[in-house]
Amino acid sequence: MTAYPVHYSVAQPVRFDRLQLLVRLVAFCALGLLGLSFGLVFFFAYLALPVFAASRLTQERGATAYAAQEGPRVITALRWLASVSAWAALVADRLPGRAPEENVLLTVEGTTRPTAASAIWRVISGLPSALVLAILGWIGVLVWIWAAVSVLLFERVGPGAFDYLVGLQRWSIRLLAYQASLVDEYPPFSFADSSAGTAPPALPMPGAQA
Repeated sequence: MTAYPVHYSVAQPVRFDRLQLLVRLVAFCALGLLGLSFGLVFFFAYLALPVFAASRLTQERGATAYAAQEGPRVITALRWLASVSAWAALVADRLPGRAPEENVLLTVEGTTRPTAASAIWRVISGLPSALVLAILGWIGVLVWIWAAVSVLLFERVGPGAFDYLVGLQRWSIRLLAYQASLVDEYPPFSFADSSAGTAPPALPMPGAQA
């Protein structure tokens, strides 16, 4: 089994700031008052990305043009989403400043051959992965609470909780990359970055910055 072409990695902070934990809670409350949540943002992206891909594939000159012209833009958007989500999920200690790479490293390699029809079909084909992710996400809420208590008491997140939260982030970004038709391979039902559990060297799509 070869490594999946979407690679997500993040370095565990040595220390988490208690004040940043308070900032997260305030941000969650503010979003809640607006009727928003990170889960809702993910659901919107899950539906919107296949529609966007199908629209561009209809207008552009096939899969090669889509990968070259729209791929880098979508990857950049996913990097920012991954970076902000990493902060919210207690995977990174601070919000990104000038670049998402301050929190996470996200690369997409390989080639893709989508069509407008296959892009829309991913709304349905991605459901099994999304449903399992939702179940794991509910468990992740409990893991997040445990991690938050650990930050409050010890200014750190235990390796088990950290790996679980990173795994959730990796799964969600892989699924969104699939929904965006950036890769043809179905996202694996796994938290690991590759079949071996480690991240091999990865190259971004043509035109994307590493």
